[in-house]
Amino acid sequence: MELVGNILIAPPAVKNNFWQKTVIAVTEHTPQGTLGIVLNKPSTMSITEFGVQLDIILNIPGFVYVGGPVNNQSLTMLHTNEWHCKNTLRINKDFSVSSADDILPRLSIGDHPKEWRLFLGMCGWAPGQLINEIKGQHPYKHENSWCVAKSNIGLAFNLDGTEQWGKYLDQSGLEFAQSCLT
Repeated sequence: MELVGNILIAPPAVKNNFWQKTVIAVTEHTPQGTLGIVLNKPSTMSITEFGVQLDIILNIPGFVYVGGPVNNQSLTMLHTNEWHCKNTLRINKDFSVSSADDILPRLSIGDHPKEWRLFLGMCGWAPGQLINEIKGQHPYKHENSWCVAKSNIGLAFNLDGTEQWGKYLDQSGLEFAQSCLT
């Protein structure tokens, strides 16, 4: 199953934990494990405030996002493909992910991708874990299996929270229905 560049959507049965109504972009899937970034959980820290903490002037609207519960000090930028820095990995036709010390200085001078978001933290799965979660294989429950959808730039960068989750959940259902017809 090709996961890199696809979106994971928490099913409605997942409640009362960090994963409730999450939308995750899968950025890496190898025999060593899987990494992703939660797209729809803005933090309470503005990008401007984040810059102040680091002595970088970032007069940019918006918030830093919570990318996941793992390595929450790591800064990552998910963005469109026309932009790159010292450490950029192209994920698919829509997205790239960057993590380098030159991101914030470049943002401070207005050098940024067309569409982008900053994240602190990430999601991580052990080898084989995510596939087993998606399939609902023991010890994971089928009703908690991740829904999967193709990436969509408009949904990824223009929506947040429950609205983004609902739109991606709808997209996942449509893609599943279409796959049953072919």
